[in-house]
Amino acid sequence: MSRGSYGFLQRKSLSSRLLFIALPLVSLFSLALFVVFGYVSYTVLRDDLTEKIEQTADINARVLATPFWYLDVDNIESALNAMSRDRDIVAVQALGADGTEFAHTGVSQSELNDTLRLSRRVFFERNNVRHDVGELVIFFTEARVQDLLFRRMVIDMILFGLLIAVVAASLLIANKRSIKEPLNRLLHSIRMTKHGRLRRPVEWNSSDELGLLIREYNEMVALQGQAQEEAQRKQALLEATLHNIGQGICLFDQDLNLMVWNERYIELLNLPRDLVKEGTPLADILRFNAERGEYGDVSIQALISDRVAIARRREPYRMERTRPNGRVVQVDHNPMPGGGYVATYTDITERKQTEARMRHLAVHDVLTSLPNRTLFLDRLRQALLSARRFQRGVTVLFVDLDRFKDINDHFGHDVGDLMIQEMGQRLSRIIRDSDTAARLGGDEFAIIQTDVQNIEDTIALAQRIIDELSQPFDCRGIRLHSTASVGITLFPEDGENPEQLVKNADMAMYAAKAEGRNNYRFFLPSMHERVKERKTIEEDLRNALEYDQLELYYQPKIDCRTEKVVGAEALVRWHHPDRGMILPGEFISVAEECGLINRLGAWVLNKACKQTQIWRETSLPGLRIAVNLSPAQFQDAELVSSVTEIMDQTRLPDGTLELEITESILMNNPEKAVSTLNELKGLGVRIAIDDFGTGYSSLNYLKRFPVSSIKIDRSFVNDIHVDMDDKAIVDAVIGLGHSLNLEVVAEGVEEVEQHEYLRDKGCDFIQGFLFAKPLPAATFENWVLERHGRQTARIAVKN
Repeated sequence: MSRGSYGFLQRKSLSSRLLFIALPLVSLFSLALFVVFGYVSYTVLRDDLTEKIEQTADINARVLATPFWYLDVDNIESALNAMSRDRDIVAVQALGADGTEFAHTGVSQSELNDTLRLSRRVFFERNNVRHDVGELVIFFTEARVQDLLFRRMVIDMILFGLLIAVVAASLLIANKRSIKEPLNRLLHSIRMTKHGRLRRPVEWNSSDELGLLIREYNEMVALQGQAQEEAQRKQALLEATLHNIGQGICLFDQDLNLMVWNERYIELLNLPRDLVKEGTPLADILRFNAERGEYGDVSIQALISDRVAIARRREPYRMERTRPNGRVVQVDHNPMPGGGYVATYTDITERKQTEARMRHLAVHDVLTSLPNRTLFLDRLRQALLSARRFQRGVTVLFVDLDRFKDINDHFGHDVGDLMIQEMGQRLSRIIRDSDTAARLGGDEFAIIQTDVQNIEDTIALAQRIIDELSQPFDCRGIRLHSTASVGITLFPEDGENPEQLVKNADMAMYAAKAEGRNNYRFFLPSMHERVKERKTIEEDLRNALEYDQLELYYQPKIDCRTEKVVGAEALVRWHHPDRGMILPGEFISVAEECGLINRLGAWVLNKACKQTQIWRETSLPGLRIAVNLSPAQFQDAELVSSVTEIMDQTRLPDGTLELEITESILMNNPEKAVSTLNELKGLGVRIAIDDFGTGYSSLNYLKRFPVSSIKIDRSFVNDIHVDMDDKAIVDAVIGLGHSLNLEVVAEGVEEVEQHEYLRDKGCDFIQGFLFAKPLPAATFENWVLERHGRQTARIAVKN
């Protein structure tokens, strides 16, 4: 067959090629069957062989296109081995595009001299471009054809013509059913896939090469479908993630056209949806934002040029932008290797607010929002610099609530915190805008008064503070009373730096407390010694409690009418190893301020009850004992349980122990006081109101308190025989007490006239130096026994 004929057939379909071969053979057979039988038979067999080889070459050239492209040697050798199984094929060779052999099956190269050679170029189509990727070469022989032809010419000479006709007809039918139809189906499916339509498998079932090809194709379609579904799933997942993350994301290509974005990007920048679409230039988005005034008065063109230059940077950078709605957005710009960039937009408003709050909290008090010590000292430092420059006065006022610890312990920290908050608000209202009020800690506040013209301004401010803080505090319906002590320092007289001024103001404040509280004091250099002495007393008092340096003294309580001893009041004394006897007035206030008062009070109560137990079991069986309770003790949540434990240990009869409490303690929280007093009364404890008439008792509450007696303060007794006002007060207290069925005790009786007046007015009991000073336990016992005689004393105190 000439090259022209071969090329012509190559350009025809497979069916056409078969017809162009079969019809000439049939014609020649018809004209000269017998003459040319051998030639025709030979030609047919040879052409069949050639055709088969060509088909094999064509099919495998197409099948092997992909393995050739990817140099999949294993699949290539597998296909070559499959072809070599054909008895007519002696060898198959796979050559690269440059003619280099990379696969060979069958006989060796040296044995191929007498064989026929058929080759096909292998093309791989990608993106509608065909690539020459190599050559498939098939070596085959006609030996079997020649042998078959010889035998058939001898045996089937006559019948061969008929067989040729049958074969030709069968070929046409087989071509249509076995080749053309499956190929058409395959072609249709390929075209559907090519145009992006739904991939469907080719419906064909045969065991020949076409069947194998279609099965492979169907498997390929199935795998591609799965891969496409997986890709679509991942794409959907990516898009869902992209649109649901909290950050805005956008991607611009190398030409700065928008390619990828998410919903958060649109929300954060408040962009219209018709603007945000694929291909939108960055300049258009910048222009839109500029036209609605986001960039101020900057010209749009200058803005675009500047931002485009930033966008084209090849290094990452970060910036923060405040949106028109006040939200702060952090922009992270990350360039891409091929050009363009990815930007993420994060709303950091809450983080910025948190940072601002943290900065605020670093220099402000959490409870009151006032400046804390750090900010206070900084402002004081600035005030001192300004004062030096402009020759102006500066004062520091150190403010502390009196007995705040007692209130805090009794009512709890929640109520205490409310009181501190109210205190901060009151101080803020008092001062000028140019002044500073700060909370230094606990109930300690400080004020910087700037531009002080004269000392009267500072005195006026201190008095306003005292007056304001003496007003009742209403905390959750609880009406609390307190006072304030104020210490004052002047610049530069009392200190050259903030720390020294604050320290000295603190000393002055303690001096104000030591002188009765509810007042102010200016700093004096001598206060250093007082503070030092106070610190010494505090440390020594701790040692006194630890090493048993304290002792109880007992002042007799006398029946005003019979002058018999009915009881005693326990009073603490301190035997200091170096200073000798120290009276309570010198150390009780220190104990209250440093937090030792509860421990001291518990020691007194325990010691007094145990001593009374001894007396009652020995020499003074009917003796009653009175013990003072401090505000801190009364407000202690463990008071009732502590008294219960002591009463259980000593087994004192009901009415033996009397606890003395001041009016102010009861009136701080009357409802709570009633509850506590009732619990104590249930233990068999008597309650006395000490220093009655010096406080602000409400008669309504007084009726409700389970009180056994009231004590007239010595200040009313001192001048009772000469001062008509004191007489009136004493008369009123005695009358009030008796009208409420309360015992009345007068303190500080030192003169006979005082005793006689009280006796005439019906006072029940008296205490004072007229009869005896406070005495140590042993001395007290002997004094009672010697005063009345041992047997008489027993009867007196019992009754």
